[in-house]
Amino acid sequence: MIDTTNKYKAKINNMFFKGDAVFGMSCTDGKYGMEIDLEGAEFDMPVEITEAEVIDTTIIAKATTTLLPEKIIDVNLTFEDDKCNGFLKIPFIGKIKIKDAMKV
Repeated sequence: MIDTTNKYKAKINNMFFKGDAVFGMSCTDGKYGMEIDLEGAEFDMPVEITEAEVIDTTIIAKATTTLLPEKIIDVNLTFEDDKCNGFLKIPFIGKIKIKDAMKV
């Protein structure tokens, strides 16, 4: 089961953003969502998950954001203990690896 009560902090290092990102999952009536706060950036990245398969503590999903209308984001995240690992594959940005994101 995916823990939707906590947020996680990850180090991001790519050509578009270098720094910390804090993200959390939400679930309302079986629909998942995700909020990403890029610390130091002048914007947040609300993500709406449009399709999701949850296997134990892993979510494999397709998502959208208002920042990239009509583009699909691939989400693959595994939550174990106090850590999260996986990736987001974002059009025009590429694959953002999430490694050892810690619960905050």
